[in-house]
Amino acid sequence: MPGSLVSATLSKTEQLSTNTLQLSFELDRESRESFNFIAGQFVQLHIEIDGTLYKRSYSIANAPEDFRTTGRLEVALSFVNGGVASEFFQKTKPGIKIDIAGPFGALTLPETFPGQLILAGTGTGIAPYRSMIPQLKTLTDKGVPITVLMGFRHRQESIYTEDFAPHSNIKYRTCLSREPSLHPKQNEYAGHVQGQFDTLNLNPEKDIVYLCGNPGMIDDCVALLRDMGFPPRQIKREKYVYSGH
Repeated sequence: MPGSLVSATLSKTEQLSTNTLQLSFELDRESRESFNFIAGQFVQLHIEIDGTLYKRSYSIANAPEDFRTTGRLEVALSFVNGGVASEFFQKTKPGIKIDIAGPFGALTLPETFPGQLILAGTGTGIAPYRSMIPQLKTLTDKGVPITVLMGFRHRQESIYTEDFAPHSNIKYRTCLSREPSLHPKQNEYAGHVQGQFDTLNLNPEKDIVYLCGNPGMIDDCVALLRDMGFPPRQIKREKYVYSGH
């Protein structure tokens, strides 16, 4: 049931990059049977610290097919100096139980597309796109052109790039805004994701652009796309807003 609360155990933490941690949660059998999500959705982690409950939202990073097989949910967490969740999970060892609410969100894919599909994001905004990989493969098999544009400041901050590598029909570009040298053969580009729009031969009436991550990036992309003639229905977005503590 959408928006339900389930109990989960933190089973693994993994450093994905210099500023990102992956959290893996195992759901018990009863919770696993009742929890269903669509690729692109997010969950809310309920973290209790010294009697205070904090709620933090994260996109699910693994595919529904993987969850049904393993009972595991994966999320990616960006480190924030002084952030409650950042500090909590950096110090916490696997084995603790927390409540997870969800799934939530509508950054999901329809079954068909009339034109190109562009998935643009920054940082952990790649997580919902990683969850979509099985669907993206099905779409490319049907002839849908798909391009993923992911923005990071530096190469060592990039995550999940290797998960897209086996799927040659999914065009993947890494946009690095502060990297002094680039590897063109690895599809690295200088600048921000929105700088790639002019190279994609976009059709505002047929193509659909998904945006996920930093609010500033999303606002800039929306403004640029609207100037290009994209109507609101052709732009799907989900902002990652820092809670402030």
